[in-house]
Amino acid sequence: MIIDRETFTELAVHLKLASDAVLTTARHLAVLSNGDAGPDEHWAGTLDSLMSMNTEITVMERILRALMEANREEESSLSVPDKKSEPLPS
Repeated sequence: MIIDRETFTELAVHLKLASDAVLTTARHLAVLSNGDAGPDEHWAGTLDSLMSMNTEITVMERILRALMEANREEESSLSVPDKKSEPLPS
């Protein structure tokens, strides 16, 4: 699979953001499991973090699908010989 630098960087950024959302969710769930703080605040934080994670994963999926499609198109164009480049019959 061929990937350009910009797309790779974009994927890396979204992966980092999704990872941060997982950690934030885990922190909220840890507080909820201890029962130390007001549950409404941490349930809201947990839900917010889960939605952020979902958003980032959805964006990564779209990028990867576009990348796969672009690679598929490139492979199919390479497998079909170009009529102009064929040698002339003698």
